[in-house]
Amino acid sequence: MDEPAKKPPADQLAIAKPASRYSSPNTRLVVPLFITAIVMLFGMSLYQWLKLLLLPHISLIQSNIITVLFSSAMATAAAYFILRKRQHLLQQTLKEVAQRRRAEEEVLKLNKELHNNITQLETANKELESFSYSVSHDLRAPLRHIMGYVELLQKNASPDLDAKNLRYLTTISDSAKRMGILIDDLLTFSRIGRIEMRMAEFSLAQLITEILGELEQEMANRGIQLEIGPLPAVYGDRALIKLVLLNLVANAVKFTSPRQPARIQIGTGPDREGQTVLFVRDNGVGFDMKYTDKLFGVFQRLHSAGQFEGTGIGLANVQRIIHRHGGKTWAEGVVDGGATFSISLPKLMNS
Repeated sequence: MDEPAKKPPADQLAIAKPASRYSSPNTRLVVPLFITAIVMLFGMSLYQWLKLLLLPHISLIQSNIITVLFSSAMATAAAYFILRKRQHLLQQTLKEVAQRRRAEEEVLKLNKELHNNITQLETANKELESFSYSVSHDLRAPLRHIMGYVELLQKNASPDLDAKNLRYLTTISDSAKRMGILIDDLLTFSRIGRIEMRMAEFSLAQLITEILGELEQEMANRGIQLEIGPLPAVYGDRALIKLVLLNLVANAVKFTSPRQPARIQIGTGPDREGQTVLFVRDNGVGFDMKYTDKLFGVFQRLHSAGQFEGTGIGLANVQRIIHRHGGKTWAEGVVDGGATFSISLPKLMNS
């Protein structure tokens, strides 16, 4: 059985190896040699014709001497022409060899720099993930203490506190709960970069049905008009893609709360770069397009927590997951005119 071809490491640049690059001079000599042979045959024929025409009574010895001299001259001219061409091709080959050597040295240098950069990036990512995980866990203990003592105060000291102080305790409790949610979201964001993806083909239509079932309570008594178009099967990590679509659909439900009726559309758009495009469109509060770059950033919010609940990590998770799948995320919106969030996903392996 033939051995499989070995692939170069991912952190190395490939060097092109043209198979016939240095054998081409011999090939390119065929044309001048052929032309030289044609010229010599034509010259000899012309010489014989002129000799019979101009010197019909020349002796055999004289004819042979003239033939030798003419042939020598023709051979010398041909040799000079071929040697000049050969010298030019040799100089060109040496120049190409030198250029290739310099290119190989440059590629080796770039490979070394790339390897160092990848090593530094991996180290930085590990340190960042470790930092996020450690900070999130370390914050939980004091947060539990805060929430515990606030509950004790609300339970035991409520008769002795006026409405203003009770409001302060409520604010502290709500802020502590919000901080707990932020910690959970931060841990989720940190884990997404480390989790091993399990790629498989699955149905988007079935996944959307599951997500709508989980959001049934949030959608209850809203009278939301849902429009779901034909959805194809895709290739990816089903659990992670579910998290992506859950974020997008939940955002559409949340940001259409001021609308009556609220409309949410889920469908596919034209393929983009050979990938399936899926969008979630709503008629909610929308956003200003000049802030598009902030949408997918960590802790970036275009609306205050008082207007709409959230931590500002959901869309960052969406982008990170889609990028891990080799896809892209983008959004379009108009203030008070709704928004459309789109993602691209790999097609089926056999499509």
